[in-house]
Amino acid sequence: MLKLRYRTPREWLDIATANFDAFLADHAHNERKVSQSALQLAVHHPDKPDLVDAMIEHAREELEHFSQVHAVLVDRGAALGFDHSGGNSGYMNKVRSAMRKVDVGEYLVDRLLLFSIIEARGCERFRILAEGLPAGEMRDFYTAFVRSEARHHVLFLDLAARYFDAPTIEARLPDLLDIEAEICASMPLRPALY
Repeated sequence: MLKLRYRTPREWLDIATANFDAFLADHAHNERKVSQSALQLAVHHPDKPDLVDAMIEHAREELEHFSQVHAVLVDRGAALGFDHSGGNSGYMNKVRSAMRKVDVGEYLVDRLLLFSIIEARGCERFRILAEGLPAGEMRDFYTAFVRSEARHHVLFLDLAARYFDAPTIEARLPDLLDIEAEICASMPLRPALY
């Protein structure tokens, strides 16, 4: 597991659990967007069959997660609602702005490493949530998401290692971890995954 350079404060858990339906809706929207991003990554690299296969499977799993979180919302009498993820100032947009886009290789390594960091951040926050929820169905639900995000984190690191040598990854990963930490530290805490 990557060692993230920003630790989510306890106050985040308090905010997320106090506004749990809003958190669930944000979580659902994030699962949907990750599924779409996986398919986009596959379409952008049709010359890499291992990547395409991995992203198809990843998209399926994330779409299933979207369905599961949506079902929880419905069971609670809540609605998915519109995506209010923060517009251009949101976490994902800030993280994506760190990707180098001039060279195709640099763009791909940045994408894979940042997706790994994003999954690691999701794993961290799902763990905080699971540990903070009372024993029962929702704790179990989020404990399963911790395991899933950990697998996804490793998936993207493995894909980066498949297409890039260790010195390339080792040269870029610390910068991206620093950038992601700065983004997290600069954002207000809210009932959202990111």
